[in-house]
Amino acid sequence: MSVASSPSFPCIKLRTPSSSSSSSSPAALRFTVRSSQADGPLRRPTAPTPVKPSPPSPPAAPTAATVAVQDKNVITLEFQRQKAKELQEYFKQKKLEKTDQGPFFGFIAKNEISNGRWAMFGFAVGMLTEYATGSDFVDQLKILFSNFGILDLD
Repeated sequence: MSVASSPSFPCIKLRTPSSSSSSSSPAALRFTVRSSQADGPLRRPTAPTPVKPSPPSPPAAPTAATVAVQDKNVITLEFQRQKAKELQEYFKQKKLEKTDQGPFFGFIAKNEISNGRWAMFGFAVGMLTEYATGSDFVDQLKILFSNFGILDLD
């Protein structure tokens, strides 16, 4: 084992013994271990030195002409708050209008849709029960009434 003596390129060279002693060059295979601080192709990149941020410069005093132009295009925080409150009131009113539709019971479109859906469900259950048991709808009603004790139909 030998240590390289080059000051700018420190490395360690290791010789490995050859598997066959009849080889013409016993040191044909060499490993080189280089320092991470060394100059050369295996040098690790270093991070640049951090730059301290400079404090922000004070804004220049706006002139009367720029203030007049900016007022047309600037949306202030107070303006946004005012618009948000107006939107909240608008949606509260819409919700109240929607809930105050009139009577809750009776022939209302919402109730009729619900009744129709329940009727379709009942018809589908009756058809499936008829398929499974073999008794028609009238027989199913007779069984239902007799089981609940409403009518005694034999």
